[in-house]
Amino acid sequence: MLTKKNKRMVRKMRKYIKTFPLTEKEINQMVEDITGMAEEAQERNEDFEIVLGKPVREFCDDLIYSVGGIRAPGGRKLLRGTSIYFQILGLWGIVGCLINVCFLNGERMHALWVLALSIGMWYLGHYGETNCNNTEKTKQLTVVISIYMGINLLMYCNEIIIAIDAGKTFLKESDFPLMIVGIIVNFVPAILYLIGARRNRPAGEQIEVESR
Repeated sequence: MLTKKNKRMVRKMRKYIKTFPLTEKEINQMVEDITGMAEEAQERNEDFEIVLGKPVREFCDDLIYSVGGIRAPGGRKLLRGTSIYFQILGLWGIVGCLINVCFLNGERMHALWVLALSIGMWYLGHYGETNCNNTEKTKQLTVVISIYMGINLLMYCNEIIIAIDAGKTFLKESDFPLMIVGIIVNFVPAILYLIGARRNRPAGEQIEVESR
């Protein structure tokens, strides 16, 4: 009988394995093997996670490749990394806005707008990390990041238009370097997120494309 901790690990591994185009028989066989390993580790009073010798997902990737000849889509790690980045950036923006409004008497309308954008940024990261192992969410992830990039593009275009209408020499304004930094901070990770989402299509689809 597995401990609660090991049961959770086995369920987590089964859920991850099921995101790959494997037969039910192959999935059940792998889960059976993993369960057997966990039981043997318990009998020896060893930590199952230590017995695996590597992170759970990496162990599953190796097992899946050895059984089904399928490698994890290359976009998973990229998508997860950029998703964590957007969550951190979003939380930073949320905290900054709350501090600005509550303690620094900042402009409320501007702060609320930045707060809404920060919440959207956090959700973008949360959604990506939650679904980075779900190849069926590729289209949704692509749409979400495309909307985010579109909103940011409109914002920057609007700022440039306002600066020109105000008669400013935009390229010489001190705000220009900050805008460039903002574009890098927002768009580079967003492009990487998009690449990760696109590469995170079902493994079976990748195999089909490569065989053409």
